[in-house]
Amino acid sequence: MNPFFRHSCSLILLCLLVALTIAVTCSNRADIFIAGRVYFIDADCYSRMTRVRMVLEHPTTIIRHHEFENYPQGTTPHTTLPFDYLIAALKKILDAGFWICGGESSPWASQTLDLAGAFVSPMLGVITMIFLWLWSLRLQLACRGMMLFLYAVSPIIVHGTILGRPDHQSLVMLLMAVALGAEWGIAKTDSRKWAILGGVAWGLGLWVTLYEPLVLLAAVVALNMTFGFRRFFSRGRALEYGLAFGILALSLVIEGWRVDLSDPLIARFFQNWEKTIGELTTLSLFSPVFFGWVGLLFAAAPVLLILGIRSDRRMIPLLLFVASLWALTVWQMRWGYFFALVFAMSIPFQMNVIRWRSVAWTLFILSLWPVAAEWDGRLFPEGEARVRMMEEREDKVLLRDAAECLKSDKMLPVLAPWWFSPALAYWSGQPAIGGSSHESLSGIVDSARFYLETEPGAACKILRGRKVLRVVVYDTGRVLETSSTLLGEQAPAMPMARILYERPHSLPDFFRLEYANNSFKVFSIALKEQ
Repeated sequence: MNPFFRHSCSLILLCLLVALTIAVTCSNRADIFIAGRVYFIDADCYSRMTRVRMVLEHPTTIIRHHEFENYPQGTTPHTTLPFDYLIAALKKILDAGFWICGGESSPWASQTLDLAGAFVSPMLGVITMIFLWLWSLRLQLACRGMMLFLYAVSPIIVHGTILGRPDHQSLVMLLMAVALGAEWGIAKTDSRKWAILGGVAWGLGLWVTLYEPLVLLAAVVALNMTFGFRRFFSRGRALEYGLAFGILALSLVIEGWRVDLSDPLIARFFQNWEKTIGELTTLSLFSPVFFGWVGLLFAAAPVLLILGIRSDRRMIPLLLFVASLWALTVWQMRWGYFFALVFAMSIPFQMNVIRWRSVAWTLFILSLWPVAAEWDGRLFPEGEARVRMMEEREDKVLLRDAAECLKSDKMLPVLAPWWFSPALAYWSGQPAIGGSSHESLSGIVDSARFYLETEPGAACKILRGRKVLRVVVYDTGRVLETSSTLLGEQAPAMPMARILYERPHSLPDFFRLEYANNSFKVFSIALKEQ
């Protein structure tokens, strides 16, 4: 085939796949852009955006403490600066774009911070797609189109890079794709370029978070030492890991050590709290969600990789690596992002076993039936799923309306359901007692105790101890269920959550109803000092 024609076809394929990636990552736009305003997917997103706002207000700031959650103690979060500054930089680019295009009068021009947060993860998803395309070309991998297509449509990968989710997972996925791609490049040719690329990617990944990248790096090092002991001590490896740990050391110098497990409440309530977090869910060994993420190839992959061992011994560590990520995903569903990413990157090696490309493509397309079914359920929900989706969309708008009444030049600490607290803090500028991270568990526990409390005097003690001046209440059923799960106790018949929400006019004098809509009520608190 003519080289020009071959490269042109490859470039056209990339453009089509980039367009597909953009389409699927923005498929939830109706949940993000509502009535001319930008909303985010979950509580962690609002915590991240509060950090970005702080960075923009005080450039060169390194945020080591959060006062806006777990008030008044605050938290010392694991969150680091690279993703903060990436969103801040994107915000500045959008500002310049509106100015150059003369769109300063547009209503979106005043929301460039929110727009940057909304689009940062889809942008990183596209960059990851482009890297995988370049990587597969550089290593001359067969069946690269299958890998890229699965990356574009895998529901769990899309969730990590979806519109309105400014979460560092999208950045970590990009960095791990680069790092793992470089590892394979070094295994094939001990290249200085691959070593530098891999070292920088590993180092930045460890800077962003010391969880997934550290585990992945440890697994890669163990496999390299086991199956490539001689090459493990090559100059390329030394350069790669030297760069990685050099960047990690720099991050510790700049940001300091963040891990603190001294709070006894974390040990006591963490197991109950994680039951309310979807990403920490434990899966069964052969859960249907795996098929929904990567298709029927999930069942065939072990056989294909084992067959590939006959022609390439490197299939052994690849098989073990994929199996390790599958086991981690069974333990915590949050590993699904990396399982699906590595699974997609392994497809060229799986399909290389099949001699006839037409047969390989046929089997691949047929294997995507569960993925298509998963997308059908997401894009066209029916019954309870559709009702729940509409209710969540309405709650976003009503919560933002409730946050408007909390805005003040004075500090008015807020007690609210923990999953709403970061959004209220972001929109209102007021500190919240709860938060979305385990570092906020003491505030989350106090909030749950308040909602389950039956005695006004005991409830007041909680409010006074947290210096609360505003209380937000929501749907009684969900608040009581979550609070009961967290504290490990049954909800009483008439707790504060039910009294405040259902009988707001039968409360003691120090509760005053300030605002109410169809989902939320806001009370001001006037407690006498004791």
